[in-house]
Amino acid sequence: MPSIRRSLLLRCGFGVGGLLCLLSAAIYLLVESSLYGELDDSIKQTAAILSNQVELENDTITYEWQEGLGTNRALVEGALFQFWNDSTGATTRSPALHWRDLPLFHGVGGAPLLRNIRLSDGHHARAVGLRIYPFVLPEEVAAMKARGNPIDPATLPQTLVVARDAEPVHHALERLRWMLIVGSLLTLGLGFLLVERAVRVSLRPIHELATDVQERAGHRLDEPLALPEDLPGELRGLATHFNLLLSRVAAIRQRERDFIRHAAHELRTPIAGLRATTDLALSQERDAVAYAGHLAACQKSALELGELVKRLSALARIGQPASPAALEILDVTVLVRECWKSFAVTARERGLILADECGPDPVFVMVDLALLRIVFNNLFDNAVSYAAAPGIVRVSTRKVGGEVEVAIANPTLEPITDTSRLFEPLFRRESSRHDAGSHLGIGLTLSLDAARAMGGSLRAGQAGDGIELLVALPAAVDPAA
Repeated sequence: MPSIRRSLLLRCGFGVGGLLCLLSAAIYLLVESSLYGELDDSIKQTAAILSNQVELENDTITYEWQEGLGTNRALVEGALFQFWNDSTGATTRSPALHWRDLPLFHGVGGAPLLRNIRLSDGHHARAVGLRIYPFVLPEEVAAMKARGNPIDPATLPQTLVVARDAEPVHHALERLRWMLIVGSLLTLGLGFLLVERAVRVSLRPIHELATDVQERAGHRLDEPLALPEDLPGELRGLATHFNLLLSRVAAIRQRERDFIRHAAHELRTPIAGLRATTDLALSQERDAVAYAGHLAACQKSALELGELVKRLSALARIGQPASPAALEILDVTVLVRECWKSFAVTARERGLILADECGPDPVFVMVDLALLRIVFNNLFDNAVSYAAAPGIVRVSTRKVGGEVEVAIANPTLEPITDTSRLFEPLFRRESSRHDAGSHLGIGLTLSLDAARAMGGSLRAGQAGDGIELLVALPAAVDPAA
């Protein structure tokens, strides 16, 4: 399972380890360059002195290094150098070499060349090899001319190799390597502990937030998380959005509670009537006609219960992702007049007439036909059932911006002070409960949800001595155009 803590520790460990390796390597190379630089300078100085100690005298090569270094017995005894006569192969060693030879080498064209070597005793050493030529004093040149045997020093090349025991430097560098390795490991271990503590302290708010979420019981999901003042900014956004999610959960749970409470309240009346009817029918012996009357009453209550269940199911399904709105272009005036036909007879019986103010021109909207039919049926049903009779039910359409508004207005028996409550699930005015028939108080809620599912809206307002319900729908272009 991925872990932020493990990832941070590994990344910091690799980062610190790599940095320590680079720093240790830089320190080692710097010290090595410094120590070998001092050793090389000493070797070069010695080689510069010795290169002037080869003289051509009396037609022979004379090595005067003992005279040049004689004032420093320690240098004479401890110096490691060797001359080779490139013409004859003869060699001359320093006393410290005894019978052992140094490796013979020099650079390209006899140029000085520095290199690491191994002495015959196995010690590490540093050496420089170069080609030199003997020098001739002016009086010796005159003597050779007098003898008739002038010799060119360039024909007598010599190879000089000067070495210095580098074992102390090698041991010092070896100790330095171990010190750097051990120091790096200790630093890495200490750094790991410090980084682990820093990571643990930094991640503590996440653990506390996770614990707070985990310890919540189901009945506490409605409560937002308490955000401490010292909550890091990186977590504050997460916690804030989580609280927004909890607020949505709280709203859904509240809606569920309201839905259950109102449904239970509405179901109580038909169930109580059904029970009372059956109790009355079973209270004594009756003839078939009496039983038929009670059964008819029971059937009416059952139909009311079936209508209630059907509308509650529709209310629960509207807006669900599994049932998206299927939008199409249609003439809203045609649908309005078609839906009114279902209520025309009931309206005439109650003394209501329709004032159609939609006009002759078509008005096109982008809607779901089935959902819009539910909206208009509920609005006309509400107007015909609750309008003050005799009266006029007015229907009109108008285009406002990118929307088409369909207004249905009717007079009311009593004023409505808070029109927003009309859209509460299962809400009914007390004066309408005794004569609303199959009206269960969810028609306007269904209509509001259906309008929203199509991208529209539904609102209510006062209109003179009555109420006006206004449906706003997305306008569409005439398909024929």
